[in-house]
Amino acid sequence: MKSKNILIWNFNNVMTDVIEGLKKRGYNVLIPDGKDETYKKADTMILWNETELAGWKEWIRKARKDGKKTILIQHGRRGTSRIYPPFNEKLESDIISVWSKNDKKRLMSVGVPEERIHITGTTVFSQLKPRVSHKGFNVVFSPEHWGGGEVIENLIVKSELEKLKGVNVITKLLTNEHNPALYNNPVFSHRNQPDHLEICADLLSKTDLVVAISESTFELMAQILDIPVVIADIWMPKACDGDERYKDYHREYSNACTMVKDMKKLNKEIKHQLKHPEILRKERKQIAIDDGGTDIENPLEEIIKIING
Repeated sequence: MKSKNILIWNFNNVMTDVIEGLKKRGYNVLIPDGKDETYKKADTMILWNETELAGWKEWIRKARKDGKKTILIQHGRRGTSRIYPPFNEKLESDIISVWSKNDKKRLMSVGVPEERIHITGTTVFSQLKPRVSHKGFNVVFSPEHWGGGEVIENLIVKSELEKLKGVNVITKLLTNEHNPALYNNPVFSHRNQPDHLEICADLLSKTDLVVAISESTFELMAQILDIPVVIADIWMPKACDGDERYKDYHREYSNACTMVKDMKKLNKEIKHQLKHPEILRKERKQIAIDDGGTDIENPLEEIIKIING
């Protein structure tokens, strides 16, 4: 194998295992440090997104102009939202690594050529830990994180959960994105810190049910562990970081979660599913494959294969 210099952005820690795997195979992994000399060394550049936000698209265009191979690695459930209406941003990377067949379908639906899309799975779920026995019921609330500060929907759900009796309610917060003073029993992780996924995995190993407003990566991790997910379906379209187009963005939910619109019925549904965790078990098992790509035997090798290709 010819030695390669690979520049990698490791957002959400989705590339941690890949970085270690590449090093063991003799690759020279470069971590972005803002220096032009580091960029110039790279033969291949791997990014977690390529939106117009914060100059990510410019990195792709610069690399392609300079003859460097560009690879986009999916960083979270359903990848980037900005390739869909109303944003309609085009993906320009040479190769796009996605988690699952559903992700491939999503990209193809907006015109990404099939030959550029590779289903590799993700090493993210290798961080998950078996569920452990514990006293009582642990319900974890995963608030929405949204540019521009705290959103009212989070506080509505939090207020309802405070009325829930006979269970332990824990709040899974993202450091620097939520105000801890607003929530009960917070557990923190920072997406750019090495222990982010480990903290999530530890918490989920002792979780009986997850309550959320969106069905994102944390919720998929729960579904893979056969943990019921209840969605408070109360999201009100709003701008994000001043971008009014987010008001027209359509959110996607799977059939592996229960949607509750009336918040007066939220706690009743939680108690019902705690008593009957078999509800949607078949759907959770299937969405682990369809959205998470858990049927991929060795995601690390699949990702390295497209890097080396």
